[in-house]
Amino acid sequence: MKAHDELEVIWEQVPVDYYQKGTQNNILQRLWHRGKLKSVRLLIAYSKIDPKKILDVGCASGWFLSQLSHFYPKAKCYGIDVYKEAITYGKKRYKSLDLRYADGHSLPYANKSFDVVVCTEVLEHVVDPEKVLREIRRVLSPNGVAVIEMDTGNRVFQLIWYWWTHMRHGVWEHAHIQVFNSKKLEVLIKKAGFTIIKKKTFNYSMAIAFLVNRNEG
Repeated sequence: MKAHDELEVIWEQVPVDYYQKGTQNNILQRLWHRGKLKSVRLLIAYSKIDPKKILDVGCASGWFLSQLSHFYPKAKCYGIDVYKEAITYGKKRYKSLDLRYADGHSLPYANKSFDVVVCTEVLEHVVDPEKVLREIRRVLSPNGVAVIEMDTGNRVFQLIWYWWTHMRHGVWEHAHIQVFNSKKLEVLIKKAGFTIIKKKTFNYSMAIAFLVNRNEG
């Protein structure tokens, strides 16, 4: 396993405005993230929760959270990330969001304090995915839901990811320090103490999102 300082070098090679510029200027990124936003929204809607507090674990500079917040204008939206410069950029750009420089392995929030927690395309980048999931469970309210999303690891995604990192956008090279597929992620989610309510594949089966709640059994 890479040391934390090595991981910071990998994380910080991504420009702070990567998602803002990418979704404006690159059609592949725009389509991918639109599909992700739509799927996360549909899963939250399926839960029938009208959230008062939303947390995005691994929010980067806050682009995805800012998009999600438009659909829940009454909710207070929080985000954390270990990329300090991205958080600094996001705090200046998105005044309505509460963004913090913090680690998903130790969330700086009280137990059972969020109605909705989202964690999208993050677990493959962290040292201990199960610990991050257990922290998400800790801060999730008893009646709340979380949406855990990432790529499925299928052959199509692997080919596109190789092209994206090696031939087009080298900023993501070596960024995946964990190897997942849909089945492994489902097992880990259950091991961390969640019950899976619904799962949804999207973006031509290259991505999957799980709607989960606390398993109180």
